Amino acid sequence: MKKQLTILLFGLLIGHISLAQNFVSVSDIQFVNATDLANCNDLSSYDGKEVTTVGIVMHDGNLTELSSGSVNGGYRPGVHILDTASNGMGSFRGLQIHGVYTDGGGQSQPVTTLNNLVRGMVIEVTGTVSNYQGETQLFPTDNSSVKVIGSVTAPSAETLDLGKLNDNTRTNNYVTGEEWEGSFVKFSNVTVVAVNIFQGNRVSFDVSDENGNLINVSDRFLVQKLPARTLVNPSSPKNAGEFVAPIVGTQYESLSGIIMHSENGCSGGVGRGYELHPFDTSHYKVGDTPPSITEVKRNPLVPNSSTSATISAKIIDFNGTVANQKLFYTSDLNKSNADFTSVALSLKSGTTDEYEAMIPAFSDGTIVRYYIQATDNDGNISYEPFSASKADGSTAFYTIRDAGLTIQDIQYVLDPSSDASPYRDQIVTVKGYVTASAKPYDLEDVYIQDKDATAWGGLRLSGSSDLLELWRTEEVEVTGTIEESYGFTQMIVNTVSKTGNTTEIMPIELPVSDSAGRINRGLEKYEGMLVKLVNADGKVKISNPRLNPFGEWLVANDTGANFNNSTKVQTGVKNGNNNSSLWVSVVSNDTFATIDGIMEVPAIEATKDMDMDAIIGVLYYGFGQYALKPRNNDDIVGFSLALETTDYAKDTATNNIHDIQKIGFSLYPNPAQNILHVKLNNATNGIISIKSIEGKTMRNESIVKEAIINISSLDPGMYVFEYMDHAGIKRSTKFVKI
Repeated sequence: MKKQLTILLFGLLIGHISLAQNFVSVSDIQFVNATDLANCNDLSSYDGKEVTTVGIVMHDGNLTELSSGSVNGGYRPGVHILDTASNGMGSFRGLQIHGVYTDGGGQSQPVTTLNNLVRGMVIEVTGTVSNYQGETQLFPTDNSSVKVIGSVTAPSAETLDLGKLNDNTRTNNYVTGEEWEGSFVKFSNVTVVAVNIFQGNRVSFDVSDENGNLINVSDRFLVQKLPARTLVNPSSPKNAGEFVAPIVGTQYESLSGIIMHSENGCSGGVGRGYELHPFDTSHYKVGDTPPSITEVKRNPLVPNSSTSATISAKIIDFNGTVANQKLFYTSDLNKSNADFTSVALSLKSGTTDEYEAMIPAFSDGTIVRYYIQATDNDGNISYEPFSASKADGSTAFYTIRDAGLTIQDIQYVLDPSSDASPYRDQIVTVKGYVTASAKPYDLEDVYIQDKDATAWGGLRLSGSSDLLELWRTEEVEVTGTIEESYGFTQMIVNTVSKTGNTTEIMPIELPVSDSAGRINRGLEKYEGMLVKLVNADGKVKISNPRLNPFGEWLVANDTGANFNNSTKVQTGVKNGNNNSSLWVSVVSNDTFATIDGIMEVPAIEATKDMDMDAIIGVLYYGFGQYALKPRNNDDIVGFSLALETTDYAKDTATNNIHDIQKIGFSLYPNPAQNILHVKLNNATNGIISIKSIEGKTMRNESIVKEAIINISSLDPGMYVFEYMDHAGIKRSTKFVKI
């Protein structure tokens, strides 16, 4: 009876609020219709509006540990509330209260009343709805706009299928995930697959469910702060963090916490997808953890047809002993994992936890798959790769090569949905022909391609100033480390050597509206390659001229095509996250003429009235999406308007091109963070200057042939780089400091 009276009283309070003020329920604030979610738009219909809402506090306010340099005191309070209509999670019932308001002097102040809130309190909040990187937030109007109006039983976590939130690349799924934003949930039987200790003595880690779906477990709250982390919440119940980071292979019987959103994928965002933020020690329930398998190595890295491969790994059981360990392998791409040939891993001489076994030689061109299985004294089994436990789960693999590694070997994956290169983090050597260069009239970003490849044949290069000397059509041999950047495979180059061979790489022709290729990752095989998008039935159309604020627009078979039946194009943007050409006139917004890089050709704002015969560019992948990056105006074939000609140099043997003579130097990288590399093209000395965009000289020094300039002290932004030769002739270009 007492509970019923409490609910009745609470209902009367809500009724009073809804009559007296602009009351909106939490569910109504958070709700986004299915069509918008399918189009990767999760913006609340109340975004930017002031509302009053009521909710149940899901965690104590003093547990939030979030530093903020923009808020007075360096700390931002916050709580999450649940719609009072139901104790259940999901269905858009959770919401973050973002504890910052702006005072009369324009300063950001903490909403300190949030620190005093306790789980189960019912609060009334008046504030403005906003959105940050996909997370809907309510900003209280001031410190008195949060009021406690009652209390109920604190909400409990609801068990959720991780796959509703993210896929196996940690890309968010708006359609099934957005309704859980701000909810208190629990995942069962997940395994730690990556741990990241990062700047500021902070830690986060990724866990995977049995289907390989991933979520990042992050540290919004005190419970996941390391002992070395300096706490910022003045109301914190502790003086220091106590969290001990897990190791890869740790199995959690359950993990609980608040779901937050850091958008990526089709939104164009650069975040980590939906994240889990535990707020209590009980949220980490470690299971009977199987053995940890780490430091897996292969020797040689690229076996030939007369060489066997030795596979080694460190195998440890933290709550018992390792009972047995086996290596499984096959050269049959269709064989079930359970049917692989097995061989025992033997303890490596002189070690206590390093094991090794040998895979025999196979013929040239053979793809060899393999995985490791370890069992502890309690019968718990672990696998590396993690999902190899399934009959069709992912495995490690390599290709037998008598003539050395190819770009195709670096890029090829057995499953496009798991797109990391099999040579990730390895130092390799490979050859290819330049399809995009750092020269003017080009992408100003370097890509190479296997001349005979029809798929898996392209690779982006960065990291060496010697890349500045490369021209399209030239064959180059490079050595460097293969890395993955948000799903995009590239090489950080150490050495560059021209072979003297030249060949013009023709683009691979693809349908502009191949929806299956985009949804099912069918385009993955063309990542980094030069491609040409066409419409077999006519012109290539612009289906969305202004997709997002990142300089991206859509092309398709017709102007009414939706996102899944279109292809992204990016032009006119150079900043810390994006690097597209400044030599392409057609842009999503003509403001890009002078922001995020200074365009070198007149800006033409894209509209649906424009079309083209075809569009050429290198295919980029990042944050869950593919995007075409044209190199200059000549890559837009048969455009409906006249474009300024940007003919790229043809004579790579003598580098005889008027713009290089005019500019006189090469600058790399652009954008740059700490270091600029400068090389003179046709002179041996001169004076170089760095100036602000307004013309103020920031740096002035002499140069002999080449120089390395430390720009770490410069503020982020656009600058002018100027070179004056010995005859007093000045030349300049722009660069971005990030």
